[in-house]
This record gives sequence, C-alpha cells and structure tokens, in this order.
Amino acid sequence: MSIDNQDLISVKEACKLTPYSVEYLGLLLRKKRVEGVKLGGRWMTTPKAVEFYLKKTAESSYEHQQNLKVKIPAEEIKKAATNLRWSLALLTFIILTGLTIWKIMDDNRNANIRNEFTIVKDNENNLIIYADHPDDIKSVKVEQK
Repeated sequence: MSIDNQDLISVKEACKLTPYSVEYLGLLLRKKRVEGVKLGGRWMTTPKAVEFYLKKTAESSYEHQQNLKVKIPAEEIKKAATNLRWSLALLTFIILTGLTIWKIMDDNRNANIRNEFTIVKDNENNLIIYADHPDDIKSVKVEQK
C-alpha cells in the first residue's frame, strides 16, 4: 500500500476513524505499523491506511481468539492424568525406599554400638561398662530419661 498525497489527513483526523488516541496513533505511525509520512514535522496518513491497519488488527485478533479456543482431546487429558499418577507413584516409591535404607543403616549403626559395649548394673546400683577397646572411650555422660 502506498500513500497518496491527495488523500492525506492529520493524526487528529485519523483518530476519529479509530478507537485510538492521538498519541497511540502517532506511535503506530512512528513504528511504521500504520503507513504515513512526516510533513513539516507532523505525521500524516490516509483513511485507507488507517482502515487497512484496523482490518489487519481485527483479523489477527480473531485468529488469536480462535487459537485460544483450541480444545484438548479427552485422550490427551487422560494420558496426562495417567502420567501424573505414575509420577506420584514413582516419587512415593523413591521416598519410601530412601527412608527404608536410612532406617536399616541407622539400625546397623546402633547394633554396632550395642555390640561394642555391655552395660551391667551391680548390687550397689553402679553401672559397669565393658568395652572392647576401653582406651577409645574419652568420657561417659549420664542423663535422666
């Protein structure tokens, strides 16, 4: 589309043909979204250029609205729900396996400690600790339950 100098109108006049303000229409002209020319420091356009822009904008807006209304097939929704369930099941399995391994390792560590020491109470309520390596014991702490 080319601008015909005989049909030129000012931005202010062009605004009456659109729902846009003078400032916004000026921006569209500066960004070359609406065809126009700058004469004497003022932007000018034609009614056809404004009409062409409005038509082009309306068409792209309609296409955009149609794209938003795309329906997702029920099979895709079911597939996504199934994938989510499997993902949650796998996550639960991983967490439970990790907790089980941690518990087994903790029980083994405690069993090793119990095997290294034997605690016996004598007739006078004294505790006697028998250790495989008594030199490795640095201190004993007694606390009330």
